[in-house]
Amino acid sequence: MEIEITNFPDYLPFILNDISSSCCIAIDFELSGLAFPPSTRIETPTVQERYLEAKEAAERYQILQVGLTICHENPTTATYTLKPYNFNISPITNPGMDVHRNWVFGSRSMEFLLNQGFSIDTMCNTGVRYLSREEEELAIQIAVEKSRCRTPIPDMKIQEDDRECLEFLQSSRLTINSWLAEGAERQEWLNIPPPTTVPSPPREIPLGLSSTQKRLVHQLVSIEYPGLTSRGASTFVQIQNRNPDAERRSFETKLKTRKQRITNNIGFRWIAEALVGGNLNELDPEAFEPLLRRIKNPMLDVQQLSERVKRQLKQNRPVMVGHNMFFDLLFFYRCFIGSLPDTLQEFNGAIHDLFPMLADTKYLATHDCGIMARQSSLEDLNNNLAHLKYPKIELDLRFTKYKSRRCAHEAGYDSLLTALAFIKLAGNLQRSPTLFDHIGEMPALFSTEDSQSLFSIAMQQLNHQISSAKSESHEFFDQECEIIPTVDEEQAAEPGRSWEDYGDRQITNLATRGMLVPRLGTVFWSNYGNKLRVFGTQEGVIRVTDHQVKVGVLIEL
Repeated sequence: MEIEITNFPDYLPFILNDISSSCCIAIDFELSGLAFPPSTRIETPTVQERYLEAKEAAERYQILQVGLTICHENPTTATYTLKPYNFNISPITNPGMDVHRNWVFGSRSMEFLLNQGFSIDTMCNTGVRYLSREEEELAIQIAVEKSRCRTPIPDMKIQEDDRECLEFLQSSRLTINSWLAEGAERQEWLNIPPPTTVPSPPREIPLGLSSTQKRLVHQLVSIEYPGLTSRGASTFVQIQNRNPDAERRSFETKLKTRKQRITNNIGFRWIAEALVGGNLNELDPEAFEPLLRRIKNPMLDVQQLSERVKRQLKQNRPVMVGHNMFFDLLFFYRCFIGSLPDTLQEFNGAIHDLFPMLADTKYLATHDCGIMARQSSLEDLNNNLAHLKYPKIELDLRFTKYKSRRCAHEAGYDSLLTALAFIKLAGNLQRSPTLFDHIGEMPALFSTEDSQSLFSIAMQQLNHQISSAKSESHEFFDQECEIIPTVDEEQAAEPGRSWEDYGDRQITNLATRGMLVPRLGTVFWSNYGNKLRVFGTQEGVIRVTDHQVKVGVLIEL
C-alpha cells in the first residue's frame, strides 16, 4: 500500500493499530547513498571499524523510502497475514520549524535508483515529512527562545544632523514623560502619535507612523524605560507598564502554539516511535478518528481508543526483521532518533533498548556458511524457499499493489519479500536445522529462465483464493484499488499476538513442527535472534545484547 503525505493522516491510526497487535514487522530502506571511503589497509576491518564507516555514511546520507510489512499470526489456522506499506520520505522540513537538514546523494546510488524508476519529484512533492527526536528537541529550544522575547533588532544610528528623527524622538520622549507624570490617574496605555512636525488639526485622526518611526519608538522604550513595554500596531506604537503575569501568560500561550506546530510536523516519526515502543503521548487523540469511524458499532470514544492503542504499543513489542539489517539500523537511528554513538558497544545497547528482538534473514540464511553464503540475496532466498509449503502465508486482501507486480528495490516490496523469507526460514529451520544442506543437494526446481520466487507462488495462491471468493474484498481486488478497511471493535487495539511462549500445547506443537514460527525463549532464538550478519569484517557477525557487543568469527568453508 502506497502512503503519501495526502493519505498519511487517514492511514496513520490503522498502521499504529496493526503494529500494536503484530507478531513481527519486516523493514527495508532505500538510501540516498552508502559509500565507504577507499581503504589502503591490508587487513580486513573489524566490526568496530565497519561501524565507524557505516556511521559516517548514515550521518551523510538519508533514508528516501521506508518499507514496512506488518505480520499477524493466527495460531488457530496456523496462518500469517501480511500487510506491506511503502512510504516515500520527504527530506523537506516545514520552514516554521527552524530546522535545517542537509540533503546528500551518492551518484552511484541515485543512478541505480533512477534506473529502477525511483522519482525524486514524487519523493519531494508527495513524500511523508518527519522530525527526528533530536530535531524536535532543537525546534522546541528555538521555540522557547522565540516565545520568551522579541527578535532583537539592532539599534538605529541617528546622525547628529538628522533633525527630523531627533525632533521625533524628543517629542516621543516628552509624551511618555508626561504620561508617566500623571501617576495613578493615567490611562493604562499610551499611543504615540505622528511627529510634531506634521500638522495635526483638532479632531483629525493623526497620520500613521512610518516603519522607521515605529522602530525608533521601540528603541527609545527599550533603552530609556525598562519598566515599560511597547507593541507595534498598523499606524501607531502602544506603550504600557510591564506586567510579569501577563508576560508569563503570553509566553506560555506562544510556546504552546509553537509546540503544537512542532507536534503537527512529527509526521512519519509517529510510526518510528510505535516500532520502538516510544512516546506517543503528544499524538492528538483526534488522530484516531479515521479508525473510530471504521469500527462497527463502537462502544468507546476516540479518547478511549487512542489510549488503548498507545497502551498496547507499549506492551506489545514485535520482532523486527530485516535483510542484512545492520546498516538499516544505523540509518534508522540517525534518521529518526538522533546522533549515533561513537562506539559499536554504545550503539549496541541503544539499539537493543529500541528493539528487544531482531531477526536478520541474512544471518539466518548464512548461519552455517554453506551454499547459502553465496546465495543469500532476497531473490536467491525466495528461489530456494519457493517449494516450502509451511508456514502458511497470505497477503491481506486489501493490499493489492504487489498482487501481480514485481517492484524490485522498492522498499515496500522488499520488506514483503523479507517477511516472506523470514517466516519460511524460521519455520523450516525449526523443523530441519540442516535445511540449507538439503537445499544444496536438491536439483533446481526451476530453470534460470522461468524461475519463480516464493512471492510469485504466494501471489498465485492468493489470486486463486480471490477468484473463488464472493465477498466485498473480491470486488476491491477487481477494481485494483486499496481501501481503508472496516474494523471490528475487537480488532481495535486487540492484545498483541507476540511469539511469547504461554504454555499452549497446541501452539507449541505447531511451532515445533515448523507450522508456526518458534516461540521466543526457545533454542531457535538463542541461535538466531539478535545476530546481525556483517560480511567483509574479521568477525562476520554481531550479537546484539543488553550492554555488550559480542562478536563471532565467520569461518569460510
